[in-house]
Amino acid sequence: MNNFMKLFSIFLFIQIQIALSQPNLIQQLCKRNRYQPLCVSTLNLDPRSKTSDLQGLASISIDATTKKTNDTLTYLISELRRTGGDRTAFEKYGTCVDQDYGASTGRYLPGALANLQAKKYSAAIANLQDVVRASGDCENQFAGSSPLPVSQRNKAVHDIADMTTDIIKTFV
Repeated sequence: MNNFMKLFSIFLFIQIQIALSQPNLIQQLCKRNRYQPLCVSTLNLDPRSKTSDLQGLASISIDATTKKTNDTLTYLISELRRTGGDRTAFEKYGTCVDQDYGASTGRYLPGALANLQAKKYSAAIANLQDVVRASGDCENQFAGSSPLPVSQRNKAVHDIADMTTDIIKTFV
């Protein structure tokens, strides 16, 4: 029983050290990020971050980017359905759905995750930069509109994708 207590104490000590080191890992990673508050809050929101290494934190960040991008795509699809035959609005929303956010959710983000897992960091960064560009391209569809109907959503996707790019750049 005495050996069991020693082993249990060592195991408990190691688990506590791992748990205490994770916030430091997130802080260190996000300290170099241009979106530091967003980085810290995004990673801390996911319970997996408590036991993740740097690679895991980057994966969590891609997952968060994917969620934000999917949320925006869902919003754009609902707005597209509401165009009521307005050809100009249909074209603007349709371009955002098909070319910009459709490509982001269908190709760029799955590619970024696959490239991260394969340790092809430059390719993952390129995928995420495509997501950043896609949010800007969608925003440009509405240039001249006042107010821009999707600006906040495009900015949110831009910022989280750019933040994730910064995280992956730490591997290069």
